Amino acid sequence: MLELLIVIVIIGIISSIVLVNLSSFRNEQALRNTAVDIVALLNKARQNTISSVNSSNYSVHFESGRAVLFTGSTYSSSNSTNEPIDFSPVVAIPATGGINISGGGSDITFERLTGGVINGTIDSTVVLELVSDSTKQKTITISKMGVVSLN
Repeated sequence: MLELLIVIVIIGIISSIVLVNLSSFRNEQALRNTAVDIVALLNKARQNTISSVNSSNYSVHFESGRAVLFTGSTYSSSNSTNEPIDFSPVVAIPATGGINISGGGSDITFERLTGGVINGTIDSTVVLELVSDSTKQKTITISKMGVVSLN
């Protein structure tokens, strides 16, 4: 009976270690997936702008828990053509230092024909982090020429 109890305790300890590691892996994967989704959204906005879809430029608006692709250079949350990406609940943009957009604000607007960032005098960055572990971060960089990269 004692041997059976020891085996059950050992299995319980091993199971808890595996579950903790699995949870950490899942959170890091959510961070990675969110960053890739935002890069794709920024690239779509740039491509739509370069192609002059609907004879307009396109922008991306950032909030702590989501990013929204919108037409034009002025964000309106009620516009039905907005394309939002809601972040996983375990991912957020830090309140301080998370959005560093050239010219200020929380919108990246691409210039028609060139695809560069309007008012882009320096590169812009958006930082994503895990809510449970702020040391786990992904940085999205948008160059003044409009090129998007993920670090």
